[in-house]
Amino acid sequence: MSYFRTEFPFRRLAALGALLVSLSAAHAGPLNVWIDPGHGGRDHGAVQGDVHECDITLAVSRKLQELMKKDKRFQVKLTRESDVFVSLPDRARMAKSGSDDLFLSIHVNSSTDKHARGAEFYFQNQLPPDEESMYMAHKESLSAQEENYQPNTYEFLKQNRYPAEVAAIVTDLLDGQRVQRSSELSLALKSNWQGAKKKGRGRATAIRQAPFFVLNQMRVPSTLVEIGFLTNADEFKELISEAHQARIAEDLYRGLVAFKQSAD
Repeated sequence: MSYFRTEFPFRRLAALGALLVSLSAAHAGPLNVWIDPGHGGRDHGAVQGDVHECDITLAVSRKLQELMKKDKRFQVKLTRESDVFVSLPDRARMAKSGSDDLFLSIHVNSSTDKHARGAEFYFQNQLPPDEESMYMAHKESLSAQEENYQPNTYEFLKQNRYPAEVAAIVTDLLDGQRVQRSSELSLALKSNWQGAKKKGRGRATAIRQAPFFVLNQMRVPSTLVEIGFLTNADEFKELISEAHQARIAEDLYRGLVAFKQSAD
């Protein structure tokens, strides 16, 4: 008992308990969402002919933003509003700079298998990722490594200077809850996806786990979605179609609504 009396007063323990309860409580107010259009500027992402992944992700993100702006259940921001380069660390900092609740990163896939098609929904890995997912995550994270980015911990733990042992326990609890909510977000998005499904030798629309930089750095539920394959001839035609981009945005919007309802 002397430890708590001298190093960690009961009032601080009670305050921490109340904070943990509030963090895990139902989210009845508007959901503050970051939409992250992958790549941009000098970072084109996947390229097929003269079509760049960064242009498609921005177009879909803008359409999704417009849908969400009409819904009072959401407050939405984009990590980039135009074709500019935003580093992965800067994207992570944006999503951790305020009282944000959700992070959705939008990407377009590519593969040496021309038959590969369909969407993939990624959340932070707890189990060892498969070789393909690890390779994709490594490619996405290279620019962040170049900046020697140093991740921060949960801000309230730093501000209140909790003992290291207590901070480690609380961080594990919150990380576990965040990964669980991220898996629920991925499931909600996949369940409401009406885009390309598995055909022929292609892969099925899937939920996967991988150590993408922007997912590992989040302190809120987060998912990275690959909305289709530029290297698939049929999906290429769809991905450059404004009408199909609007349908993708509608699918993602329905998934976010479903997640919001479950959070409430």
